[in-house]
Amino acid sequence: MPSSPRTRRAVHALNHHGRKKELNLKDFYPTRSSNARKGDFGRVVVCGGSDRYAGCLAFNSLAALRAGADLAIVVAPRRAADIVAGYSPDLITVPCDSPFPDPNIAIELLENADSLVMGCGVTRTSESHRALLDIIQRCKTPMVLDAEALHAIAASPDTIKGKQALLTPNAGEYQVLSERPWPETIDGRRTAVQTLAKQYKSTVIVKGGIDFISDGERVHLDTAGSPYMTKGGYGDLLAGVAGAHLARGRSSYDAAKVAAFIVGKAGELAGAWFGESVLASDVLSHIDLVVRSR
Repeated sequence: MPSSPRTRRAVHALNHHGRKKELNLKDFYPTRSSNARKGDFGRVVVCGGSDRYAGCLAFNSLAALRAGADLAIVVAPRRAADIVAGYSPDLITVPCDSPFPDPNIAIELLENADSLVMGCGVTRTSESHRALLDIIQRCKTPMVLDAEALHAIAASPDTIKGKQALLTPNAGEYQVLSERPWPETIDGRRTAVQTLAKQYKSTVIVKGGIDFISDGERVHLDTAGSPYMTKGGYGDLLAGVAGAHLARGRSSYDAAKVAAFIVGKAGELAGAWFGESVLASDVLSHIDLVVRSR
């Protein structure tokens, strides 16, 4: 099917105004073999949600699929799982009878998965934190920890010892993890993200107008994005894209870098088109344009 005028304009803008790319997406999306099969490019399990929050899980899982994962399976409380199932026939949902992701269900599914994305939309209770920590302790796959999962590990940092984890805090969650405010200066933020990564022995991306990424040794700044990306859901997209690249075998550091770049560039395209009206779902719908621009 021929591309629409809008798609052609968007790709033109990406190619001609985004020449100074910090990443070469060809390194992350090599040409596929004609013998590729379902599952070769990763299975992602997404755990989260509550009776109040479900949309974040759809963003996690749909972003993972748009970023190239083959399967996304959502484990969530029943109401959230049922809502997510209605977003797209591409999604697999597994409902739980508990008000948070059931650890036993999650671990059973993770036996045949390649990465975990966890924490978005979970209600803050001691019971939900125990469930999230149980999943982390028993999980053998690389993981992206966001939102409530960060609050859970802040009180029990040894839980991620020896795990391949990517932590994705915003400035407020950085303060929860570090017990210090997010610095005001660029140099201060470079030092802060590196220190936090060393403290948790994980890769960390602190999300903002500039994303600061560190594995404790290296520090990378990603400046892609749009000032219109102020509504909810953008962090959920980033976690999903990162989860897809972990599932495809990337390191946590590389997964963080490519996720920040892809979501930021998609945000630039959506922001240029929708302006004040841009939604996270609009950014989701532009991820494919960024990936195709490679």
